[in-house]
Amino acid sequence: MKINKTLSKIVNINEKEVKYIYRITEKSIRNRQAFGIEIERQDFNNGEITNLERDSVSLVASEEKKADDILLLLFNNLVSPIHLVDIVGEYSDLCAAEF
Repeated sequence: MKINKTLSKIVNINEKEVKYIYRITEKSIRNRQAFGIEIERQDFNNGEITNLERDSVSLVASEEKKADDILLLLFNNLVSPIHLVDIVGEYSDLCAAEF
């Protein structure tokens, strides 16, 4: 798996620092490019990571532009890893049908 693009954002939630990292991943399926999304959340306390959550969906688009649009949607709406599948599940189902 290859990481094509990474976006990150640091926010304060309930007086703690939280870093969200959004990634587009790429792999080959049946000699075609397939793009996925990974979201990671890191909770910090006094500069040290106290909690880490990560989830990914390996197939959300067959075109990088579409994967980039989905990534920006997730990034702009501060979607957490636990909600990733809820948001991109339908994209994943449609993309899987293409393969």
